[in-house]
Amino acid sequence: MYIKRTKSILFVFAFYCSCSIANYKVFEAPLDESDWIFSGNPLGCKLTHDVPMYGNAIFQKRAGRNKKLAFQLNYKRQAINSKTASVQSLSPSWLPNQRARDLGETAVLKGNPIFKINKIVSWKLLSELEVGRFPTFRYQEFEAAQDQVAVSLSAVGFKQPYNQFLNCLTTIVPYQLNELNKMTLRFDFDKYSLKNIYHKKIKALAAYVRYDPSIEVVFINGYTDSKGTRGYNQKLSQKRIATVQKLLTLEGTDSSRFKTIAYGEKNPVASNRKVSGRALNRRVYIKVRQQ
Repeated sequence: MYIKRTKSILFVFAFYCSCSIANYKVFEAPLDESDWIFSGNPLGCKLTHDVPMYGNAIFQKRAGRNKKLAFQLNYKRQAINSKTASVQSLSPSWLPNQRARDLGETAVLKGNPIFKINKIVSWKLLSELEVGRFPTFRYQEFEAAQDQVAVSLSAVGFKQPYNQFLNCLTTIVPYQLNELNKMTLRFDFDKYSLKNIYHKKIKALAAYVRYDPSIEVVFINGYTDSKGTRGYNQKLSQKRIATVQKLLTLEGTDSSRFKTIAYGEKNPVASNRKVSGRALNRRVYIKVRQQ
């Protein structure tokens, strides 16, 4: 069974149904127009594919430890009556003897995007594209049974952008910005070297400062406990700020985005009479201001 489309390209659709092929309205990028576009940085990775006359498909993962790979198909057409769509992986015309693979069903959403797929199925779609197959969504557009639509993701031009996408996924920071804003870093007595437990968060913050255009200023305030002279503590709080600032700039951030204040032993958050209180006072506090 074949579908005829623009530029006389024939693709095999191994649909097992009683309806004739003329009933299908097919949306798919022609071979010479099929394109996948990668964009990304440590805050998020995106792979986009345009489906002419229909919309676009997007695979995306954002920064954060609980953020998962997601797929959505956006469309710019009329509202859809169907509640569900079947998902199949089809072979291209140059592999006519391969049967379609059934990937299950998905809900048809009321609005845009029309499809939004979870992590596991998203990886399945990528896996099918990787081996040169065409994941296809099929649903009924209007009330009549013959009003069938098939939307295919073309595997042509997929592999190189997909490789960039996979590389990008390995760089995504495991924190969201709200986990790094208003962050307190504790220091050992009379020390200004940063503890290893904070390095991962500082690296993540640097990525946000570098790639998030909404971040306007990063405030870095340094403090000590009350042990020692005030002059010594003032310089020690400056050194703690400098340590944090250096680590941030080593990750490629612009130091002009920082506003620093060294408070020394001023503004304690706990009593300096107790060991536990002094430990809380030896700190650097980081706050981000967004536009």
